[in-house]
Amino acid sequence: MLANAETKWAVLKVFNELIDHIANGRVAETAAAFTDDADVALFGSEKTDRAIGAAAVRAHFVAIYARPYRILFDLQPGKVSAHGNIAWLTADGTYRLSTGGDRTPYRLTAVLERRQGTWLWQLFSGSQPVDSPIDGR
Repeated sequence: MLANAETKWAVLKVFNELIDHIANGRVAETAAAFTDDADVALFGSEKTDRAIGAAAVRAHFVAIYARPYRILFDLQPGKVSAHGNIAWLTADGTYRLSTGGDRTPYRLTAVLERRQGTWLWQLFSGSQPVDSPIDGR
């Protein structure tokens, strides 16, 4: 179910805010963008990019922000869908490190939940798409 315009723009605003928090290393704002549920989850491309629970998600970002660079995403949201207080979105694009280097393809799928009028991240699942080792697609 595609989201109505109001929901779509509210979810995209939260999406863009999180990308900005990550780019600027804002721990408190990043953590506050997620639910405080025991099953809130984050998965990324690296083997260590796995956090389940609010404390683990916060600790994950603390560790990332302690690095000498920032992650700069350039993601274009695809569809935003919703049903009631649950929304999900997809995004494709790239990321690069603030210290330079090539842009790396990145793909994101997310689930957000609206609580007391605020959209919060419940699932962040990002990955680096790679070519198939079988046929190169």
